[in-house]
Parts: sequence; C-alpha cells; structure tokens
Amino acid sequence: MVIYVKRILCVLIALVLVFGSCIYSSALSVKASAAVLLDKTTGEMLYEKNANERLSIASTTKIMTAIVVLENADLNAVHTVSFTEASIEGSSLGIGAGDKISVKNLLYGLMLVSGNDAAFALAAATSGSVETFVGQMNKKADELGLTNTHFTNPAGLSDNEHYSSAYDLAMMCSYALNNPHFRELCSLTDYEITLLSPKKSIYLHNHNRLLSEYEGCIGVKTGYTERAGRCLVSAAVRNEQTLIAVTLNDGDDWKDHKRMLDYGFLSSAKYVPDFSRIRINVVGGNKKSIGVFGKGAIYIPKKCIPNIKLIICSDNHFLYAPIRKDTYVAVARIVCNSKILLDIKLSAHENVVFKTVE
Repeated sequence: MVIYVKRILCVLIALVLVFGSCIYSSALSVKASAAVLLDKTTGEMLYEKNANERLSIASTTKIMTAIVVLENADLNAVHTVSFTEASIEGSSLGIGAGDKISVKNLLYGLMLVSGNDAAFALAAATSGSVETFVGQMNKKADELGLTNTHFTNPAGLSDNEHYSSAYDLAMMCSYALNNPHFRELCSLTDYEITLLSPKKSIYLHNHNRLLSEYEGCIGVKTGYTERAGRCLVSAAVRNEQTLIAVTLNDGDDWKDHKRMLDYGFLSSAKYVPDFSRIRINVVGGNKKSIGVFGKGAIYIPKKCIPNIKLIICSDNHFLYAPIRKDTYVAVARIVCNSKILLDIKLSAHENVVFKTVE
C-alpha cells in the first residue's frame, strides 16, 4: 500500500512538472480592465485582456513624452520654468516659476517622480509650445502604428481625447527601451538633480516598487488618476530575454505584474540552433561544400519555437575557394514570423583549397 501511494505521488509530481506552465496559464488572470504581456524580441503576446480597448492611461503617457524629448531636444539645454508650467496640477517635481534647469534633469523629474510640471516644461523646451509638442507625440504614435492612441497633453491629465490601449503602450515601451537614455531613466530608483538657478538640489525617489521587489526589473512607468485608476507599465530581463507587462485600471497592479512576468519567463525556453546538417556550396575548390559552426542561443516563448526559420546569409549563394578552417564565412539568421530574432556568425568547419586542374 505504501509503495502504491508513493507511485501515485510520483506520477502527480511528474504531471505538475510537465503541465505546470499550462495550468498556470489557464489560471492567469488580472484585476485590470485591460492588460498585455509582451515578449520584446519576438513581439509575441503571451497574455492579453481587452488589449486594444481605448482607455485613460494617466502618467504612462510620459513614456511617449520621454521618447519625443530624447529624439528631438538638446539634453544639455537650459530651460527657464514659466508660471504656467510650475502651476500644473497633480504630481510635481517641485520646480518654481523662474527656475533654471537642464532638459536632462527635467527628464529625471519626469520619469522618477512623474512630475507634471516637468512634462509641460519639457514640452516647451523641446518644441516651443505644448500644442506643437503634442502634435509630435501623435505623429510618433502614427509612425509606430499605434492605432488606438491619441494624446492631448504631455503629462496624462484626464481628457476624453487622451487615450491609449494596453497593446499600444506595450509597443510604445518596446520602442522606448531601444534608447539607452530612456532605459537608464526608467530604471533608476534614486537620483539627485541640481537646479542652475536658484542653486539647490532635489532628491528624487522612483515610486515603482517593482524595481526593488522583482528580480531583473528595469522600470518602466507608473500612473494614476481618478478616471484612469492605477496604471502600470513594467519590464524585466532574465537570460537576455525582455518581457513587458501593461495593466490599466488595476487595483492590484504590483501583484498582477509579478504574476504576469513570472508566467512569461516560465513560458519561455532556450533555443539553440543546430548547424550540424548545414553545408554551403563551394566554387573552385577541392570540395563541393563545407560544414559550418557558430555559437549563439536565444530565450523566447516556447510557442514561437515551431515557427522559427534558420536562414543562411552570405554575399552569394556559394563560397569561393580557398577557405581556411575557423574563418568567418556567413551569418545564420534566426527568424520567427518574418521578424529577425538573432544573427549568429558562422565559421568554416574545414579547409578548402583550389581544385587541381589535370
């Protein structure tokens, strides 16, 4: 009887290990009105709930604000804060009318403490007016194909015509993370900036709890208004794989993001390409083709692996003799659903000399 029970337990444990991720997937749910979990490399949605619904997004708006500033402004430029900018409602960096501050320090105030005053000051410093800046925000959204996004201000203040979707925010974040300055801004937990006039320092502490509570978290942006509810865009990296999570109107966003990110990493696997059967044709050599080798791997969602294609890229469809062993000869391109995931350099497995003419 004891042996029989032990066998049953072993079988149950094995089933949990094999199907655990599937069970977790079916059980995954969030309290948000809308949510998305995105793999940055493949663009694969690993979880979604009302992904394309247009909703208020509060201060997650500032992801796009930062993008437009980083791509169009001189970060070393000095801006004099206006009375209007200093008086903007909501979360504040604490700058006053007449203060002189660099664009770079305004960006820290935008991303770490979500300063609405910093957002409006950045708009004026970058484009001369808030209206022109918002036009640039909407133009960028169009360029990125964000069809469910429209902005009316740079801070995320409530407005019927100011909205986005969980999916659009995930794609916006994915694009922003390609910029090293943005990546630094959103991943800092603490920073101290200095105003040029009057001379004073302001200590900034990031409100994003995931930076200290979730392994590999690299930001990105919190947000809240009474209309939008709690909004959160987060990103985390493990094994060089980046996942992006978005929730809109979620009263339990910290826990939901941890669960979403955990699920995403558990649903991923390491893909190592096999080059053992690949041969490249050779012209003018003592061998008609050669084998190749290369080192490289990538962590991606398991469901993407069956769709992977391995494309060998070289200057021609063949190689010319002579070829020395271990020298670079081509590139192996890992592609999934027409998206390039990784390029791996390939080297010759053997020597090829000129063919002797008899």
